Amino acid sequence: MNEEQQVEKTDNTPVEVAKLSETPVESNQDVQNELLKTELIKEDDSEQNFDASSLKDKSLGEILAEAETVLTLTPKQAGIKLKAIRSVFFDKFNDLKEKAESTFKSENEDPEVEFVFAENHHLDTLNEIDQKVKQARKEEKERIDLEKKKNLGRKNELLKELEEITLQDETLDSISKVKEIQKEWRTIRVLPKEAVSELWDKYNYLQNKFYDNHSINIELKELDRQKNLGLKIELTKKMDELHSEASLKRSFILLNKYHEEFKNIGPVPAESREPIWQAFKKASDSVYDAKRKVYEELESGKEENLAKKKILSEKADLLNAVKPRDIKGWNEKTKAFEELFAEWKKVGPVPKSNKDAVWIQFNGVRNDFYVARKEYFKELNAGRTENLKAKEALCVKVEELKDSTDWIPVTKQIIGLQEDWKKIGPVPEKVNQAIWKRFRGACDAFFNAKNNAFAGKREEEEENQTKKEAIIASLKELAAKEGDHKAAFTELKRLNAEWRAIGYVPHKAIKKITTAYDEANNAVYTKYSSQIEEAKSANLKDHYKELRNGHNGEQALEREQQNIKRRIGTLNDEIASIERNMSFFASSKTADKMLKDFDQKIVKTKKQISKLKLELGAIRNAKKIDTEAAGDTSDVEKPSE
Repeated sequence: MNEEQQVEKTDNTPVEVAKLSETPVESNQDVQNELLKTELIKEDDSEQNFDASSLKDKSLGEILAEAETVLTLTPKQAGIKLKAIRSVFFDKFNDLKEKAESTFKSENEDPEVEFVFAENHHLDTLNEIDQKVKQARKEEKERIDLEKKKNLGRKNELLKELEEITLQDETLDSISKVKEIQKEWRTIRVLPKEAVSELWDKYNYLQNKFYDNHSINIELKELDRQKNLGLKIELTKKMDELHSEASLKRSFILLNKYHEEFKNIGPVPAESREPIWQAFKKASDSVYDAKRKVYEELESGKEENLAKKKILSEKADLLNAVKPRDIKGWNEKTKAFEELFAEWKKVGPVPKSNKDAVWIQFNGVRNDFYVARKEYFKELNAGRTENLKAKEALCVKVEELKDSTDWIPVTKQIIGLQEDWKKIGPVPEKVNQAIWKRFRGACDAFFNAKNNAFAGKREEEEENQTKKEAIIASLKELAAKEGDHKAAFTELKRLNAEWRAIGYVPHKAIKKITTAYDEANNAVYTKYSSQIEEAKSANLKDHYKELRNGHNGEQALEREQQNIKRRIGTLNDEIASIERNMSFFASSKTADKMLKDFDQKIVKTKKQISKLKLELGAIRNAKKIDTEAAGDTSDVEKPSE
């Protein structure tokens, strides 16, 4: 395979077509000529080519995997597709082999060491696939040949049947038998080429003999011929419609098909034979001329493509005239050559006689450029080996850390390694991407695992923060509006319970959101606390008044008074015990915290005593306060002391 075949994958060979003869189809010798000519019409190969451009960026193994898929296609389709894949395969194979051999020679100066290309085994795989496709094509040809022989035998049998009918006296079902023979005859199409003319001669002769020499019913015969005439008229109309068919391939296939159908329809009235044939022939020639013109236009386009490719070759010469002096210059010219080559591949095929020469001219300049580029970077890379060793050492370190779950310290270590990486200079170009991908891959593996580990927690904490901010807003609204303290503290209890049920918020927001909550909560409690005390006092009076007016009211009031006095005494004893403990623990290391706790307990106990004394005063005046009527605020979060 030459280099041009590596770029151009299609070769639009001329489509062989034959124009119709000038004589009626019922003329036996001319029908033979027409049949043989129309057999020469070939399918347009350019429309059957498989587009293998998508495989150019794949590896040899992937290309072979695609090649193996042809074994599921028909033999003909498999051959077409495999041809395109082979071209891409050898492009890739030759390029890799050339690079590997060049690298081998640059790294091994000993001439006795023989170069062995590691990818050679792929050739065996490709050849195996090729042999299988060839075997399938061979088997298909054998099957077709067998079918042709079978069809030839059947048509000979039909001729015998038709001959027997023509030799017999006329019967009522003679026409039906002939029609059945004609119908089956049309369905048998694939025949040995050398037998086509002889078969048609005998078949046409027997048909005409049957229609012309036997005394069958004239009306039936005329009706049948009129019907055949109508079918040929419709077929002529279909031939005219081929002008609108865009596909050359389909146009020639249908042209062949309509010719075959026209011949097999059967006789028409004698006066219509010449006119219908001339009409059909005129339509056929018109289609042929139009499609042939399109084909010639496609062929003329190859000359234009040749001119374009010659211009691209001249551009390549100019581009390669001056060699760059630095990396930037080489990279810019490399990009320019790549763009030039991409433009080359977009240009269509050229005449077969010129394609090798124009490709050698263009690709020779490209090869000169890339050889010079390779030498330049070979010298440049000589001082980058040490940088490569340093970066490989960093890769080892980050790979040892990438699976760690000790997120915070390891994060700092990896960031430090990344800073060290930046300080190291460039490495050889051929390994630059590989070493970077290795280092970056290990870093990404750690940070992706870290992000996954914290992703769910962050989302949950952010959602909790939103919920708590909504509660704070509700508390602020509650503190701002006027209303009954019972309803306010019922709502306050509900909001406090919701707040406690919500989980953690982001660490950076804890202090801010907790402070805002305490302020909003205290604002509500402070606003309604005076209403609570007034309500409690009023309710106590009503409670003890009802108790006094009840059964044994005086005794009940006395019992209440004694119970409260006992509770006051117990609380005073508790205060005295706390004060003794304070003096005992005053000299300990944790004294400050403990004394603070003791002070808070004393303050709380004294408040309880004050409330009980108020109840004693209410009892003395027989005016009791009902704490439940005033509203139980035991579950409400009070302002911090």
